[in-house]
Amino acid sequence: MTKKISRIGLFVAVLAIMAASFAFFAPKASASDGTFNISVYHGINGTALGLSKELPVLAEVWKDGALLATIPLEFKDRFAADLPAGTYTIMVFSTELGAYVNSMTVGPAAIPEGVEVRTQAQLAAGGTPILSVRVK
Repeated sequence: MTKKISRIGLFVAVLAIMAASFAFFAPKASASDGTFNISVYHGINGTALGLSKELPVLAEVWKDGALLATIPLEFKDRFAADLPAGTYTIMVFSTELGAYVNSMTVGPAAIPEGVEVRTQAQLAAGGTPILSVRVK
């Protein structure tokens, strides 16, 4: 179980680095409605981590310190939304482990209006979870 958590922790560490970079490297806002667009794709087959293929999780999205949404995701699920600009924290609950994993907290990260954030969770060579992020 420690190996499972450390691999998941590595995935979250990469996610945290990318989320933090949004505040510093995101393009200037071009929209005036105060929102940004985000798309998240869960592309990690959990069997590579010793878990079920679906690797079900609950992603809690906190905006400016208040719970905004709880989103269930499984392998190959995609979530897309326009969200208000602000400071975001994401906490992931593993339904298979039955607990929050402390290393799976991302943020707080300030995300400005007018950007498009595209993320894809995947496994790199050797089975290491990574997150590809594109910000437009």
